[in-house]
Amino acid sequence: MLKYAVIGYPVKHSKSPSMQLAGFHALGIDATYEKIEVAPGELPEVVRRFVKEGYSGWNITVPYKEEIIPLVEVVGEEALAAHSVNTVVNRDGRLLGYSTDGYGVAQALRHDFGLTAQPARQVYLGAGGAARAAAVYAARHGAKYITLANRTAANADRIAALIRNAAPECKVVVTPLADCEELRMALTEAELVLQCTSLGLHEGDSMPVPPEWIPASTPVFDFVYTPSQFKERLAAQGNRVSNGLEMLLQQGCKSFELWTGQHAPIEAMRRALYQN
Repeated sequence: MLKYAVIGYPVKHSKSPSMQLAGFHALGIDATYEKIEVAPGELPEVVRRFVKEGYSGWNITVPYKEEIIPLVEVVGEEALAAHSVNTVVNRDGRLLGYSTDGYGVAQALRHDFGLTAQPARQVYLGAGGAARAAAVYAARHGAKYITLANRTAANADRIAALIRNAAPECKVVVTPLADCEELRMALTEAELVLQCTSLGLHEGDSMPVPPEWIPASTPVFDFVYTPSQFKERLAAQGNRVSNGLEMLLQQGCKSFELWTGQHAPIEAMRRALYQN
């Protein structure tokens, strides 16, 4: 039996097991997929244990997508550009690290909004790990002007540096996630807005920006899976809104293919994820 897992801290909320197990079942692959919480400082020990116990691969979620990099032998091109690994493949003890997050967003934009190419002008609300992989991928694959809006500049500046290094032709601007002319103008001109903060996860959360700052014609991709006041208000004013669940599916399918070398049974995995 093959063994796989998702690791993070916390990881109890992960929807990946039902999706991946459905994929293995659909193709007749005898495999398990666990949720394993890794406390701060324990990552190297857990990776050594996974290799010793013969895990064939695993997913990495927050906060270890960067911390895992020194623990793998080979880092894929997208992962190297974003300094983020969310998928590890174990090939006879040789660990290969990949990032499927940016790919997942791109495929979700195609599925949810019919966008077959990266919109030229994009605004990212928040500058955490979700924004990093998505923004760097977008810049490498056709985005021309990216605005990173964050409450503190440090994380946004770091992502901006990664974008400038990976895609020098893409102009990137950092602005406060606050009521300022620069952010309002960027939202007015944006062809795509991505909501990358954790706001909306909990009932009563504030909204990252007033929805009326975003034109009704602009599609909004929200990484928060749960219903939120922000998404409801956007939908009410006519915006097309994605809750990010399709991104989770698409990045998970790519991980599945890296592990198995087979085409992911996407419909079986979609049913399991959306029904979970």
